[in-house]
Amino acid sequence: MTSAKRPTIMVVVTAAITARLFMRGYAGFLAEQGYAVTLVADDVSEIADVLAQQGVEAHSLPMRRDPSPIRDLRSLWKMVLLMRRVRPDVVVYATPKASMLASVAARLLRVPVRIYELWGIRFETATGAGRKVFRLIERIIASSSTSIIANSESLARQAVALGITSPERITAPAAGSSHGVDSARFSPDAARSELDAGTAQFLERNPGVTIGYIGRLHPDKGVDVLLNAAEQLRAKGTEVRVLLVGGDEGTRLPTHDSLPVHRTGEIEDVRPYLAAFDMLVLMSLREGFPNVVLEAAAMEVPAIVSDATGCVDAVIDGATGAIIPVGNVGRLVDAIERLRQPETRQRMGRAARARVVAEFHPHTVWGAKEQIVARQLRATGSASITGAR
Repeated sequence: MTSAKRPTIMVVVTAAITARLFMRGYAGFLAEQGYAVTLVADDVSEIADVLAQQGVEAHSLPMRRDPSPIRDLRSLWKMVLLMRRVRPDVVVYATPKASMLASVAARLLRVPVRIYELWGIRFETATGAGRKVFRLIERIIASSSTSIIANSESLARQAVALGITSPERITAPAAGSSHGVDSARFSPDAARSELDAGTAQFLERNPGVTIGYIGRLHPDKGVDVLLNAAEQLRAKGTEVRVLLVGGDEGTRLPTHDSLPVHRTGEIEDVRPYLAAFDMLVLMSLREGFPNVVLEAAAMEVPAIVSDATGCVDAVIDGATGAIIPVGNVGRLVDAIERLRQPETRQRMGRAARARVVAEFHPHTVWGAKEQIVARQLRATGSASITGAR
């Protein structure tokens, strides 16, 4: 960029962990492209120094993930004051609460470019009054935005089908994903830490094919389908063991006395656990684009996923893994049986990594999103982007 005044971008997400894992790299990338960048989240204290070294300003702004009308109004007012001070040309927002607050504040202040990064549709699996509320929130965010970036093609189609937006206002850049995956770090050959002692002991005591899951233990994730399929395999005499990596959100999972299951709780670095998997299973009811499937693929671990929104974009059926109908235990059993064969797993694992390296490098994903930002800026005719590419 050669403009006299750098375009200013404010990137907003709700939680500190989202800022650290998903948006820190994107913010730094935008700064490298010549933008003046501000990253906003509930708490950015842990990453503020690193961001400053990248030329990115960071601001903490209290935001609660759960609905809280009084606190949300306070957060909205603080968001308005911050935007007045920063005076962004572009506001990019993701995650529900941050998107609600940032989109409304940016629209009130007439920020020229307001981009909603849609990472999933929460009301897709909700029922009753909750579904109506979440749907209303999505429509408010969408109508307050000048464009929407979905992180998968199937998510973009579903957003249109559910009446959130129109086809011309939403796009899924590149091959999808919110931030891609670092295939040098997520590599079978990369140095990594060891498994925790409890997990290592579990694997040593229980022989068999390791079926892995990584993510929140939430009803929408289909972990019960995974456990039921594994139990059916055990009943047929197939040696399998299940490793569940992630925080427990109060999900009541079926218990199977004869099935070896180990829960690790939340894990900061999942690479040692992916390396221990023979296959990843994600029978989710909905997703935006499951990044864990890309991380597994980069580690040459094939995945079996449901045909839910988002999941279908993460796997090439029969090449990098398998796609089966949502909730279909029998089809999952068949797919696991196929991937039990070492030759099949190795072939799919290699193909999965090749796809990640070719299509999901972070710079590829970030670059595709930045092009949308640049086009939107040019469309506004703002003097601040004179000379922008």
